[in-house]
Amino acid sequence: MKKELSFADLHVHSYYSDGTHSPAQILALAEEKGIGTLAIADHDVFNGSLELMKLSENSRVKCIPAVEITCDDFGRQIHVLAYHPDFTDDGFCAFVSDGRRKLDGMSISLIEKMKAAGYSVSVEDFNAFNCERGGGGWKALHYFKSIGLTNELKDGFSLYPKFGCGYETAGFPSVFEAVSKIHSAGGTAVIAHPGVSVKTNDCSEFIAELEKLVGYGADGIECFYSEHTAEITALCERFCDEHGLLKTCGSDFHGSFLTRQLGTPCKKTEELRLDGII
Repeated sequence: MKKELSFADLHVHSYYSDGTHSPAQILALAEEKGIGTLAIADHDVFNGSLELMKLSENSRVKCIPAVEITCDDFGRQIHVLAYHPDFTDDGFCAFVSDGRRKLDGMSISLIEKMKAAGYSVSVEDFNAFNCERGGGGWKALHYFKSIGLTNELKDGFSLYPKFGCGYETAGFPSVFEAVSKIHSAGGTAVIAHPGVSVKTNDCSEFIAELEKLVGYGADGIECFYSEHTAEITALCERFCDEHGLLKTCGSDFHGSFLTRQLGTPCKKTEELRLDGII
């Protein structure tokens, strides 16, 4: 008897961005965990999603094409999940590629500033450095560890704000622009993990921020998220119900690079509101 695949996870990262698992490994793990609706939404790159779509042609798992867009909201990092955008749309491809260049450019700027400050690093050495896919994180974290500047990959996180190379200075697009580009490519735009992006413990302020973000034209909210508290989840659910918005679920799985587990939180596809995504 085949295992029932009733659960959904619409926010997963492969080794094409900063995860440790290949799309094939993710698909196999999803089947093991009873996940029947799956999306690889890598950071500003299509490769993982495109590969998953090909692999899943003979799978019982329903795979949704997706990408996660890095955005700036007046100095605050916001992620927007795009579902079913046309990956052949020239304008959208250029938009996503530009975002990826900015994301990778943060590391180049960091290395340049570190060199100017006297560190034994260089862009030339960094470009020549070979980083094997599947290690998790991104190339610069591996580079810093390889030359002994850090002991663990995650130690490299702190270098970016230390040298003023955070997301707020990279020139990422606004949420409004990202949502508009997603819609132009025929996709559905969902605000990712607002309980993480919105830094407030005040419920009224949180709701006001949801109204602001959705006001940019988003179609839904990632209500069910691995790091959302029960209170935040309830607020997001109620907000979506009141405004007729989509409700999605995502683990933000990165393999062994982070502790989040595929399929967590456990939500059945039928418990979500995925009109236009499925």
